[in-house]
Amino acid sequence: MKPLLLPETLHKEFETVQAVIRSDGSSKRVDALLLTWVKYEKQLRRLFCFLVFQHASVDKENLEDMVEAISGNNRLYPETFQKGINQLNNGNVADLVGDRYSKLSAELTRIRAYRNKLMHGQITGQRISSRTLERDVHILVDWIAALAAGASQRFGYDGISRNTYRAAKESSKIAISSYPFTNSDEFKIWLTTLTH
Repeated sequence: MKPLLLPETLHKEFETVQAVIRSDGSSKRVDALLLTWVKYEKQLRRLFCFLVFQHASVDKENLEDMVEAISGNNRLYPETFQKGINQLNNGNVADLVGDRYSKLSAELTRIRAYRNKLMHGQITGQRISSRTLERDVHILVDWIAALAAGASQRFGYDGISRNTYRAAKESSKIAISSYPFTNSDEFKIWLTTLTH
């Protein structure tokens, strides 16, 4: 498997994936795909949290309440975070990803169908080739890179960098004009609306 060609902004985040790819492990393609999928989900969560944490009422005193609301909700999936980002940012994830959104989104739907089986150690029944696994890792990286570039331009934050709370509070680009919640209790309720 060839090393990934990554934009500079993704190098640090993808060191573990690159290490798996360079390994002699027989399952390195599956492992690389699953690790990359986790990074796809994590980026969406971080972008969502960045937008939430920019709320004027979110501070160090109630940050844990907001984090608990997110961590306590076991129905938050990539689609949920996209829905939340769309509702918060006066635009949508499609705008952030750009022209390739439709194509990449369809590919992610296809990958998710077999990724779920792989994640749980099940047989996919799809005879997925090594070449397909490699291609799909590159598709995930393309999405992550496109979203990072668009989000960085729009929000000043790419969803890759750590310390999301600090990034939100230090950002000079306030992304949200109005929020569908005013406190952590209302935030919990709003989160449940996103999961329906």
